[in-house]
Amino acid sequence: MYNPPMQVGASAAARTEVTRRRLLQSMMLVTAALALPALPPGALAAPLNADQKTTLLRVARDIYPHDDLLDDAPYQAVLDAILVEAESSPEVADLLSKGLADLEQRAQHIYKANYIAISKPEEREGVLRTIELTDFFQKIKGGLLMGLYNNKTLWPKFGYDGSSWETGGFIDKGFDKIDWF
Repeated sequence: MYNPPMQVGASAAARTEVTRRRLLQSMMLVTAALALPALPPGALAAPLNADQKTTLLRVARDIYPHDDLLDDAPYQAVLDAILVEAESSPEVADLLSKGLADLEQRAQHIYKANYIAISKPEEREGVLRTIELTDFFQKIKGGLLMGLYNNKTLWPKFGYDGSSWETGGFIDKGFDKIDWF
């Protein structure tokens, strides 16, 4: 006796046929998925090694150089937040890893040296300009922008007193008092 294939729904477009081939394919996919171990978030992304973290710090200091005003701590705090994000996001971890590899490849191509070994800041800037439109550069730059200049504890080092609209603007406070600019 012939049994027609099962139909779900009333329309022909919604019809689902259960065949032996589809059943076996589905079972193979489920078996393969169950055979994979459960991985914690970010486990597929390789963490950055010490050299890569040092390079990342140099990149951060080169993007927003304040050598006379800031030590490494504020930069490192921003980078640590990005690295924590990378632990839970394979996309961010991949972005950092591939971005650093691309940066090193460009530095090698242009100066035959690792990025960190390029001694002149203007030469490192030249390498950074070749990647300034990449997602990697924009991720680091955006994190630094908010992490450094939106950090109220750093404002006195920049000579910024904070919001001035409450007191009538910068006219009363002296607009030209910033000497590092």
